[in-house]
Amino acid sequence: MKRLLHLVVDDKFVDSAVREFEAVAPGRHEWWLLDAQPPWRWLRSERVRGTARADWLRRAAEPDVAAVVLHSLPREHLLLLPQLPPGPQVVWIGWGFDYCGLAADAFPEGLLGPQTAALLARLLPREPALQPGRMRASQLSLARPFPKPSHVEQQALARIDVFSPVLDNEHAMVARHQPTLRADYLRWNYGTVEEDLSLPGQPPGPVPLGPDLLVGNSATAANNHLEAFAALRARDDLDGRRLVVPLTYGDPDGSYLDAVQRAGRQAFGAAFVPLREHLPVAQYIALLQSCGHVLMNHVRQQALGNLVISGMLGARLHLRRENPIRPWMQARGLPVGDLGRLDLAPLAPADAQRQSATLRAEFGRTAQRARTQALVERALAPRPAR
Repeated sequence: MKRLLHLVVDDKFVDSAVREFEAVAPGRHEWWLLDAQPPWRWLRSERVRGTARADWLRRAAEPDVAAVVLHSLPREHLLLLPQLPPGPQVVWIGWGFDYCGLAADAFPEGLLGPQTAALLARLLPREPALQPGRMRASQLSLARPFPKPSHVEQQALARIDVFSPVLDNEHAMVARHQPTLRADYLRWNYGTVEEDLSLPGQPPGPVPLGPDLLVGNSATAANNHLEAFAALRARDDLDGRRLVVPLTYGDPDGSYLDAVQRAGRQAFGAAFVPLREHLPVAQYIALLQSCGHVLMNHVRQQALGNLVISGMLGARLHLRRENPIRPWMQARGLPVGDLGRLDLAPLAPADAQRQSATLRAEFGRTAQRARTQALVERALAPRPAR
């Protein structure tokens, strides 16, 4: 029996992938995490096993392996691809961070606003003196935190047969800037409405929401928190509203998180509500019901899960014009707002209902299960000639 080798990272998203792939093709999957052993920090599935990369490469070369499925593509995984034999297909399910460098030229001004870039410059370790020939990081270089691929990495991209980024328009964007990536597109996303993106037993459709604002999704600089805070401080319609700011993950040493928290407290006082501790999904979704507006100040695609959850609840979604999620939503008729022209009126009931129904159809179990079935069928088929 042909099998699929899934190469994963220690992240909470992987558990939903294990559930969906095993439901479609039980017994055909192996789940591997390189150079680590349980207990994992975020993973909960007992199906995931740790292994050395040399052992994993030997396993991938065995004749019963039909395909390798990459759940995100950190650099150390990308560099393994030229070592694979020619037989198995390679499927890359992209997460966003792993292809930002590949599409860096799509965002010529970088991913960070000037205030955020200046903050990162201040947070860099200070050196008593620069070594000869070295330059201090410019704000533009800080705004491009994902390096472009090396020649070796570009050549490794040619080994990928299927590329499933978060959004379909990102496939074209990455391929336009990386001609060695000739992979076909198949849609696949993590999570389903019923199991991951709504409260158990919650009826479909929007619900009454509070007046608060959800700002950003993590303690990563790509959220451009400082620019969002500055825009909100200039408004005179924030009385009675809180700013709920998730800062649970994304900042290993905590320096950016602390700086954002200080800035938020200084600007908004008690109305600033930072979320520093991980909340169970049900508790987090319940908290989102206080937020009638979601403000995501990312240049790149990020925080789609938050947008889907809040959008199904009936919140008004506000995105930057540059963000690829905005045209993706607009193509589906969703009333996504422009952060540059922030409208804090609630969505009209008809718009909220249409938005909720559209997102539920896009990410519901039936649609996601069909996509998993299509991906498995493609992965089990013989590798096409290129």
